[in-house]
Amino acid sequence: MRVLTLLMLALSASGAQAVTRIVTDAGDAGDGTCDATCTLRDAVDASGADDRILFDLLLPNPLVLSLTGPALIIDVPMRITATDGVPTVLRRTGGADRLMRVAPTGDVRIVGLGFEDGLAPATPLPGDAKGGAIYVDAGGALELRDSVLRNNRAIAVMNPPGMIGLTGSPADGGAIYALGDVLMEGCAFIGNVAQGSDAPPVAGLPIPGSAGGQASGGAIFANGTLVVLNSTFHGNVAQGGAGSMGGLGAGFPIGPAGGSGGTASGGAIAATLMSVPSVAFSTFVANQTIGGPGGAGGIPDGPPGPPGIVAGEAISSSAASIINTSILIGSGAASSTCAGAALSQRTDNRLDGAGCPGLQVPGLLSQFEPFNVAEPSPVYRPLLGSAVIDSSPDCLDALGAEAVVLDQLLNPRPRPGGGAELRCDFGAFEATVVMFADGFEDPPPPP
Repeated sequence: MRVLTLLMLALSASGAQAVTRIVTDAGDAGDGTCDATCTLRDAVDASGADDRILFDLLLPNPLVLSLTGPALIIDVPMRITATDGVPTVLRRTGGADRLMRVAPTGDVRIVGLGFEDGLAPATPLPGDAKGGAIYVDAGGALELRDSVLRNNRAIAVMNPPGMIGLTGSPADGGAIYALGDVLMEGCAFIGNVAQGSDAPPVAGLPIPGSAGGQASGGAIFANGTLVVLNSTFHGNVAQGGAGSMGGLGAGFPIGPAGGSGGTASGGAIAATLMSVPSVAFSTFVANQTIGGPGGAGGIPDGPPGPPGIVAGEAISSSAASIINTSILIGSGAASSTCAGAALSQRTDNRLDGAGCPGLQVPGLLSQFEPFNVAEPSPVYRPLLGSAVIDSSPDCLDALGAEAVVLDQLLNPRPRPGGGAELRCDFGAFEATVVMFADGFEDPPPPP
């Protein structure tokens, strides 16, 4: 198994040829060199092993980097770091493609750069779509810190009609599709979508309808090591495609059945059996799995197809997975909040939903302030007295190996609150507890 620390070793290696490149232009024109002007594409294309990419202080604040051409290709070890205090986002403003691809030879550490409005290119056949913002090839490695990924989409396209046995096309990883290793800390995934295609019509043939395309990982699809720390997942969706209508009965009293709807798993995260996932101090709320509708029955009077099976609004994992010190809240719909036979916790989680390890707290969502999706790095902030405050048994990562000393917004963990024992909160945000003169968290009653 590839160890993620190889990324850091590669990036920290000293080399005479390593160069710091400064992006001076927020557009996507350029000639592949950093000369009079340097776009992010220029800087990436010109970079060699261990180079570092920074941004000119004269660029706007906040900074939107427009991408209109194909995805940026990372094929060497490099580092991309946004300017501290300047919200910076790579946004697709033209064309139809994802935003970045990490090649098998690529290792990249990205700090403070967001990814918005990417669209995974669907293949002609079988029409599948993978990784709306970032695709990580096997052998590649991605480290994301302090990044927000919004409104990225992997939307599969329908296959041609009349091809017997051809189902709807699959979609995986609305924001990230990773065959290689991924580490992320202090990130937010907001409104990303993986959507399978509808099944192609059977074009009047005397056969049952085809199944809709499956969808996995509204935010992330992982097939390698996945480490998630201090991150928020809100409003991500995995949605299966519709089954097609059954064909003609060809003289039979009952026509063929409609196709089943496409399955949907992992509204936020889907991990395969080959993955090694661990999640700590993270928050999952309002993520969805939506099964595709079944197709109508064929003529005459064929039975309709069943709707697509759904599993894991927050997390669906076929691998042994550790979920720890996190908040997982389901919608209360038929889908489980977590799905997988080998989900475990090292200490505890706070939950309002089925299938996840940890302590159930009914009505947990009511213990948080209203969520502000427009924040630079959105978080769920607990109200005073919430069951998640000062409740974590420790402040260690999912494996219990290292102390977690900051939250998603880079606030210290634990925050001093005046009590004798400092304890961490569950989830991505560490609340400030105000102690009053009488030693209690609530203000004293009026005289």
